[in-house]
Amino acid sequence: MQFNKELLENVLEYIGKRLRHEVEGLLIGGNAMIYYGLRAQTKDSDLVFFNRKDIAGITQIILSHPLFRKAEILKKLPYKINPELLKKGEPTVIGNSNIPRFDLFYKYVFRIDAKEIFEKATRSIRFDLLKLKLAETEHLIFLKAVSARHVDLDDILRICRDLKVDWKKFTEFVKYYNKIDSRPVWFALGSLYDLNKKEKIFGK
Repeated sequence: MQFNKELLENVLEYIGKRLRHEVEGLLIGGNAMIYYGLRAQTKDSDLVFFNRKDIAGITQIILSHPLFRKAEILKKLPYKINPELLKKGEPTVIGNSNIPRFDLFYKYVFRIDAKEIFEKATRSIRFDLLKLKLAETEHLIFLKAVSARHVDLDDILRICRDLKVDWKKFTEFVKYYNKIDSRPVWFALGSLYDLNKKEKIFGK
């Protein structure tokens, strides 16, 4: 079972109606791909929040949802990530093999500080007291190039083929983030270099 847009919005609305105060977060991953019209479904809902208490409260709300009452907080990630990326930003993972999964990140997404991505996002989607910003395509490419799972590389191809990418904006963010932490920048650039050799994502 996966999230389609209808199920995703129903669950996010369920969360928003049960919050005690307004919570802001960031939509990334498969969520963002759905809202950009590039995927019909996603296995997991990737969300970034900037307050640990908000994550704790949202976790309990998710576990109260009828679909997630048999879910659990997983002790291990259900996918492989470069160990260097797990120094910061390992998510709270909620789910099981029979239902969609939530990956709730606190500030960092696999070593990437998401605050600047959040601040630069221009589109917001509200679910009652839950207000989520949609990551810009250029930032989404960066995040996916850092993690570089097969599904992430496929998503980068979809973005580059179907949407307009501002590579100048992407380069500016890379330069900015290189001053903060150069290691994930090198991961991202290496992934894009290899992908471009195969698929010519940057054109001629």
